[in-house]
Amino acid sequence: MTVPPLFRTAGETARLLGLTVKALRVFERHGLVQAQRTAVGWRVYGPNELVRLHQIIWLKRLGLKLTQIGTILHDQRVDLDRLLALQQEVLLDRKRSIDQALRLLGKARAKLTLGEALSADELIALTKDVAMTREIPDWVKKISPSVDRHLSEADKEELKARFDGEAWRNIIAEAKSLLGTDPAAPAALALAGRWKEMTAALTGGNQDVKDKLKNIQQDAWANPNTAQTSPVTPDVLEFVRTAIAKLEEQKP
Repeated sequence: MTVPPLFRTAGETARLLGLTVKALRVFERHGLVQAQRTAVGWRVYGPNELVRLHQIIWLKRLGLKLTQIGTILHDQRVDLDRLLALQQEVLLDRKRSIDQALRLLGKARAKLTLGEALSADELIALTKDVAMTREIPDWVKKISPSVDRHLSEADKEELKARFDGEAWRNIIAEAKSLLGTDPAAPAALALAGRWKEMTAALTGGNQDVKDKLKNIQQDAWANPNTAQTSPVTPDVLEFVRTAIAKLEEQKP
């Protein structure tokens, strides 16, 4: 079989991207990517197909379903640089959390090496801090004074029980990837519906809690130390609100 220059077979492409040939065929069945064909009908993938496959893989890692990915890819031209920036942002956040956890554990082990015992309070604090570095992003820690000012301890406990960090990271990243597109397009409307559902689940439908979270977000934007680290930027929230308004307009 003769493969055109810069093109790869399905097997080579799968190995290169850490996929399976079956996965490539699934993507093709869903209309997410279209392989080229050789003269004898073999599937091959060129530079454009590899770019598209990278987009698909990253959107899957954000937690999107194939049908949602299809809507995004077919609704507008995807900004590859924006997707790469989002990927970098997520990985750096994970790295910071891991580095912090390693520092805390290192200090504890150093104390044990010196023959010093860890008190019950130290063990509790260590467990809590390591768990926080894994589950709570740096930006959340930075806005803790505002959180303490607006939320009661009961509010915090309820929100902690309902908060799905991974799901919110995914939907925020998806919203960022849609900036600059039509908020009335299918991809934006689908996001708007899920954003409303997740907000209702987080707040328990309590308008008072919703208002408190809004105040915390306003504080984060007003503070130069937290404005740049807040995952939800004003343009993202404005896009989501516009998309939600468009979605409401479609209701009978």
